[in-house]
Amino acid sequence: MLLVCATAEAGDALAGILRKGRWAVRPARSAEEALDHLSRHTTPVVICESSLPDGDWRDLLDKAPRLIVTARDAGDELWAEVLNLGGYDVLAQPFDETEVSRVVASAGRN
Repeated sequence: MLLVCATAEAGDALAGILRKGRWAVRPARSAEEALDHLSRHTTPVVICESSLPDGDWRDLLDKAPRLIVTARDAGDELWAEVLNLGGYDVLAQPFDETEVSRVVASAGRN
C-alpha cells in the first residue's frame, strides 16, 4: 500500500493504524514521489491526502487501482467528488481506527 501524506502527523497516525492491520506501507510525501513509485510498482491501494505540496489526489487517480482520499475537512462535497471521479472512498481526519481498518480491508478485497 502506498501512503501519500505531506504532513507527518497524518502520515504517522495512519501508518500506525495500517501496520497494526499488517499492511505493508510505503510512504511518499509528494505527488511526484507517489507517481514515480506507481510507474514502477503495482500498488493495489493508495491512500492520499487531499492536497499535497505539488498537486492533489486527482493527480494519482488514473494511476491507482483503488484510491482512498483523506482530509481534515472531509465533507460531503469531497466525498461526492472522489466517488464521482472514480476514487474508492474518503477517510476523515482525525482517523478512527475502526473506520480506517474497514475501508482499507474493503479496498484490499475488491
